[in-house]
Amino acid sequence: METQAGFFRKAETYRIMIDPEGVGHIRIIKRMNFRTVLALFKELYLELRKRPEGRPYIIIHVSRSLSDEMSENLKAFLMFCSTCLDGTFELSVVE
Repeated sequence: METQAGFFRKAETYRIMIDPEGVGHIRIIKRMNFRTVLALFKELYLELRKRPEGRPYIIIHVSRSLSDEMSENLKAFLMFCSTCLDGTFELSVVE
């Protein structure tokens, strides 16, 4: 994982990065399968757990156009993660 470059993974439908403060970001660009979102989240969470900076902190960014379709599932998933996993998780709807 390159912390300097920022990007951990990049594809047509999403971007994943860990910023210099150690916060993980998942940016969903196009509609994608929820199973893929779960796999990306898992990979990023496990990467953040390896770091000594503290608890994992992940923000999932979804565009306003996708939020109607995806945000309810993401909100429920993040609520589950906050309850069961060590870390902080947020959903951000971007303009």
